[in-house]
Amino acid sequence: MDSQPSDELIRDLHARFGLAYYQSECLHRGLCIVLAYLGLPPTNFLTGQRVEELLAQSFSLTLGEVAEKLESILPAEWNTEIREAVEIRNFLAHHFLFDRAHLMHNRDNVRRLIAELNGYAEKFDKLDVQISEWPKLKEKQKQLGITDEILEDNLMKILAGQDGEPLPDKQTVRELERKLRKQQRLMRVWEPALEGGRRSLIFELADGTLWQLSDVGLGRTRFAEVGPDWKEHQKIKPHLPADIVPRPRSTTPWEYEFTLANGVALWVKPCWRKRTFTWGLRIP
Repeated sequence: MDSQPSDELIRDLHARFGLAYYQSECLHRGLCIVLAYLGLPPTNFLTGQRVEELLAQSFSLTLGEVAEKLESILPAEWNTEIREAVEIRNFLAHHFLFDRAHLMHNRDNVRRLIAELNGYAEKFDKLDVQISEWPKLKEKQKQLGITDEILEDNLMKILAGQDGEPLPDKQTVRELERKLRKQQRLMRVWEPALEGGRRSLIFELADGTLWQLSDVGLGRTRFAEVGPDWKEHQKIKPHLPADIVPRPRSTTPWEYEFTLANGVALWVKPCWRKRTFTWGLRIP
């Protein structure tokens, strides 16, 4: 009886388990952000929806999956530590409480378990800080205009409950990836009027979903349905419907084309003005 752990010690054990798992989540999210940031084109070619798409894709990956994708990108000397972190995270998630249950009835053993969990938490935290301070990541953040002040301001908004719209969930991301990899029937191209007299191209597929142009082809749009004042683009209308590949092969942001009916090509190219693109039709 004298060797039994107190209720307070057991509570501390569970709290340390929670801290270790939390630190693994911080590392996981940090790696996801690195993967998304490094996949972004220069700011001149960015759209908000494309940023959200890449973040959602990264966050849909497990820690092991994102670590594997970054293995050839992060400094090689970090790979062993990250692989160990993945193994520890999986052990915590699936085995720790069961495998260590027989040790939780002895005070000294509980203290050893607490020390073990503290070590895991420190390992995750050290790696997370190391990655967040990586010069290549810092340089990419600078290119994207993400300053420490912006990060701090957004953190304060989140803590105050002012977080924005949630990113698409894992199932939505998977469906998006499948849809954009396959040939789709393009039915209409709309030209809604935007604020300031600007106009945009909105693409409607056969399933009724709406899309807009991005750096790699069709991407998500903030529009959920066709507006009552929208008009079909008259120059494109005669060449629809058409079967297109939503994400054409391209090695340069904003430089690709869709093949419409009768061999007509809708081409997209970056414009000489920053943050703009141009498009046109090439008729054989």
